[in-house]
Amino acid sequence: MMISRAEVDKLARVQAAEPAVLSLYLSVPPDPAELRELAARADDLIAAAAGGPGDGTRKHVTDADRAAVRSAVVTHGRDWLGHTVAMFACADLGLFEVQPLSRQVPEGAVLAARPHIRSLLADLQRRPDYRVAVVDRRHAWVLAVSDGEIATVAATDAATVASTGFGGWYGLDSYHVQRRITELARHHYRQVADLMEDLMRGGEPGPLVIGGHEDGIGQFFASLQPAGRKAFAGSFIADPNALTPARVRDLAEPVVARWAEQEAQRLAAGVLEVSPGGLAAVGLDRCVAAVNARAVNQLIVAGDGLVPGYVCGWCGLLGTAPDSCPDWEIAARPVPDLIDEMVHRSLDDGGQIMAVRDASFQIAARLRFPVAG
Repeated sequence: MMISRAEVDKLARVQAAEPAVLSLYLSVPPDPAELRELAARADDLIAAAAGGPGDGTRKHVTDADRAAVRSAVVTHGRDWLGHTVAMFACADLGLFEVQPLSRQVPEGAVLAARPHIRSLLADLQRRPDYRVAVVDRRHAWVLAVSDGEIATVAATDAATVASTGFGGWYGLDSYHVQRRITELARHHYRQVADLMEDLMRGGEPGPLVIGGHEDGIGQFFASLQPAGRKAFAGSFIADPNALTPARVRDLAEPVVARWAEQEAQRLAAGVLEVSPGGLAAVGLDRCVAAVNARAVNQLIVAGDGLVPGYVCGWCGLLGTAPDSCPDWEIAARPVPDLIDEMVHRSLDDGGQIMAVRDASFQIAARLRFPVAG
């Protein structure tokens, strides 16, 4: 089972007094024969993290945390074949969480005061809650998917008419029957579209995927009201009568992932269009200033690499250099990833996080109010 938003929120609230929280992202090979090397690779990544920047007071991984990671790798490695698995450990806080991701992310380990969560948030972004309408001319199923769990919300059957196999006099009866079938199908699609509108009005907005035969998808889309068309994320072609809920989810997930990526790209492009001095910040220095001012509404992060930075142990301000705050002469503390610390601060202030690939910037933000400098 993939990680849920509630589980990420729980991790986001974890904080130690020292850089004692281990976050490990480990790529598990698809070949079981390669698993024997996995524990050793995890040890190497952990050792590299322990040798990275810290605050000088405590910078090591406990034997208990190392043992917990090794035990998990040995016991469950076969369950994660072909996935990246995220592990979070801090024996002092009673923390040990293991979560497989839906996509591959770069391997690495981070030792900090908080769990390193931006890769988890990017994974969640690719898997938003969504609805699927599986339709044909006579039947429809509406399913809701949340945190990978799928549930049938509604199922409908259209009215039917007698078989067209009896053509009657020169096929005239067959013509009228076929016309009636077409009318009933249109009415059926409109009914399902109205049902979708009611469901969308009563719940959280989210993408809509349509599945079925190609002609049915087109007719159902044409029946959707503007809200349904706006939510439309894409479609997949399949025989509705041969689908199971699990198969529906498998076919819909790539569609939703593409939609999520396109939405992120659209948001990133919109930030770049904001005039200087407006409600946007682009670049690390400007975004650090926005986070320090608690002005971030949406933080848009590109890439997975670590960006070392600093936090003032006296006033808590973040910075890219150890002399950015007057108090830092005696209280500057290095942090292994400034961007992840900015992610945590933005979440603490009620902001949202958006991951984007192939952006022209490293980090950007939509702001609640303008921030100078």
